[in-house]
Amino acid sequence: MFIRNSWYVAAWSQDVNAQTPLGRTILDEPVVLFRTSDGKVNALEGRCAHRGMPLSFAKLDGDSLVCCYHGLTYAPSGACTRIPGQAEAPAHIKLRKYPVTERYGAVWIWMGDPALADPATIFRCELIDEDGSNGTQYYFHVKSNYLYINDNLSDLLHQAYLHNPSFGGNTEPLGETVPAVTEDSDSIRVTWNWDDVVPPPMFAELGRLGARADGWNHSFYQVPTFYINSVGFANAGTGARESALPQGSGKLTFTIHQLITPETARTTHFFKIVHFNWPAELMTRSDRVITPVNLEDIWACEEQQKMDEQLPNATMALLPTDRAVAAMRRAIRERFAQEQHSIATQNPEAVRV
Repeated sequence: MFIRNSWYVAAWSQDVNAQTPLGRTILDEPVVLFRTSDGKVNALEGRCAHRGMPLSFAKLDGDSLVCCYHGLTYAPSGACTRIPGQAEAPAHIKLRKYPVTERYGAVWIWMGDPALADPATIFRCELIDEDGSNGTQYYFHVKSNYLYINDNLSDLLHQAYLHNPSFGGNTEPLGETVPAVTEDSDSIRVTWNWDDVVPPPMFAELGRLGARADGWNHSFYQVPTFYINSVGFANAGTGARESALPQGSGKLTFTIHQLITPETARTTHFFKIVHFNWPAELMTRSDRVITPVNLEDIWACEEQQKMDEQLPNATMALLPTDRAVAAMRRAIRERFAQEQHSIATQNPEAVRV
């Protein structure tokens, strides 16, 4: 169940160049990305129209893409401009061209109706500059359906248990809080606050916290696959998230912009842009709060995917903290139904499952 009328991150901007095409699968469709001599990013169907050769193996000849198999040449528009041994290339031989744009240091692609591709609707990474220069990039390839990642980010009860190793222990008390959940038409806010608790050792060490601290994880979700998590701890009684204490001296906080791009029904591209605003000496240790935590999340999602394939008809029990998960899944089902209805109205044969 993929939402197609949405902007997704296809790649980091620095990974797309004018020398080597970059192949990606997005929403089960092969895509090839490359830059032309004017620096613009182009995205075409990643399969040669002749014999289906992946165009990630093509050669860039100026602004044209030349298939490595039989030499068919494609313009950035997707039109075939040359077939070896023929005077002209038939007009019907062409590739689909996808709308693309760059923002926050990433290439965004629109997989649905091109007429609806308005860059103004790109998910807003609220703390990141337009060029992405004040954010730190992370990418993970996850061998699970994207909905398991959405579930993971919607129900943060797991941070009290799954992240006990990466947080350095003492995380179980974090699970005793009931979060506040607020739903809107296409977004969900989940607020976890912890008052006057013993901070997990990782936060205590990096933030140089006292014996007691106030903590928070405030989550914002937007359909279909985007989250912002503001996470941190500050010395107890100093204002929590609004504490004026310096980063690394009684406070540690960061904001993660989570950009999830479905690859296939069983695999996902997971992009993150993290805003730290930490002093330089603390930034040398910033990876400690991201990679170990995410490897735990990825492990859990991949194990769930395996179990889902083993027992595809098994049911799942709902807990009170699953309210955001249920709301997220419902919002995606509703958006998918709306999209399919719109497609069916215009072209009944084009409805996807």
